[in-house]
Amino acid sequence: MGHSPPLSMLHPASPSVEGRWSVVADAPARRLGAHELFSRLDCGDLARLTRGARLRRLDPGEALWFTGERASHFAVIESGIVQIRQMTPTGEGIVVGLFRPGEAIGLAAALEHEVFPADAIAIGGPVDVLSIRAEALYESLESSVAVALAVNRALLRHTAALRAKIDIVSAGSVPRRLAALMRYLIERFGRPTDAGTVVVDVHLGRDEIGQLVSARVETVIRILSRWQKAGWLAARPGGIEIVRADMLQRIVAP
Repeated sequence: MGHSPPLSMLHPASPSVEGRWSVVADAPARRLGAHELFSRLDCGDLARLTRGARLRRLDPGEALWFTGERASHFAVIESGIVQIRQMTPTGEGIVVGLFRPGEAIGLAAALEHEVFPADAIAIGGPVDVLSIRAEALYESLESSVAVALAVNRALLRHTAALRAKIDIVSAGSVPRRLAALMRYLIERFGRPTDAGTVVVDVHLGRDEIGQLVSARVETVIRILSRWQKAGWLAARPGGIEIVRADMLQRIVAP
């Protein structure tokens, strides 16, 4: 990815000239303002918050950060999916959440001047993020109520995404937990097709699915294979196609 222009290249524009900005397309302020969470910020707030921000592209499996690194920044996902993964004392990974474009990750750690409590890993295809400096965040919060409200919205959305993991693992038996995971994937990442199915463009390995539902990989493979044979779902490049969402819903809420 090419380097973004410095924010000094941004100039306020009249409403008739492409909205709020007359800018180069990759300007961080414009990119941040395009996300719903930060769309209510004015030009000054966006410029202040993205001072020193940079764009970063991650390959699948690449880490945005690891547990224990100083939270000198937080990130807004531009494209792709990021999983938040915690490691157990025995070295096993536990996926605690999946985050999509438009959502902010690492925000709480940056606000608290702490280290990151979990790994942030790109999954599936490439992931683009806008990395925003913690210092710029502190300065913006001190000078703008609008930024504080935007940060609050981002934190609430992040909490809701993490709470979904609790709903999944508390759904009951392993089949019910797997069905709850599929419903979660449909709600957050699903794309309806003309055929009445739902495509989920999130590539999860069997081990990652096992971590999300707190089940052994062998058990996950056995149940998913049974559902595939029944025609309820089908693997596809880069994701999965849910053919019979109604059957999965019956398992979750019989």
